[in-house]
Amino acid sequence: MLTFILLLILFVVRTFHVYFFMRKISKICYKYDWKYIDEYGDPLLDVLADEDTYYVKAEWSAYNFLFLKGPSPLKMFFSLKPLTIKDQYSKEAVEKLNRYELN
Repeated sequence: MLTFILLLILFVVRTFHVYFFMRKISKICYKYDWKYIDEYGDPLLDVLADEDTYYVKAEWSAYNFLFLKGPSPLKMFFSLKPLTIKDQYSKEAVEKLNRYELN
């Protein structure tokens, strides 16, 4: 019984960690996309044309390379790696984020 309670607590704590990490990543993606748009300007037309799904086609979008091409939340949940950007994502993704000092 004690083992079950400890596993349940571990499961709940890890769920909260992953949830708050994903919220943090979402905020970073939002900042990255707008800094990228401020620098280049052209992607603004893509965002305005299709505000809800622009990141699916836009290779420059942080939502694209962090959420769509990055590890899944389920994989993060069961990973033994710490929930940090450097540990969860590829070097290329981390370098892109470092370019705008969002890491």
